[in-house]
Amino acid sequence: LRHSYQLVEGTVHGIGEGKTLVYINFAEDWRSDFTIAIPRKRLPVLEAAGFDLAALPGKRIRVRGWVEWWNGPMIKVSHPEEIEVLGASPGAG
Repeated sequence: LRHSYQLVEGTVHGIGEGKTLVYINFAEDWRSDFTIAIPRKRLPVLEAAGFDLAALPGKRIRVRGWVEWWNGPMIKVSHPEEIEVLGASPGAG
């Protein structure tokens, strides 16, 4: 899957924050799970489109983009059109 354009769906387990990137992780082990990376400088664009990082844990999301490999598969998102919130994960209370 590396270096291929993919459409990926998953449930957000948690959010991680680095110096230049914000990470959306699909499982507890961020070193091997699927991760979405968002450059901090792009957050205002996503937020202006209604994207709310704090509301994501437990939600099912869909992301599209080029798969890179950095501590597991990752897609870097820069535009609101690349990510969508599908709703609560089945079984989420």
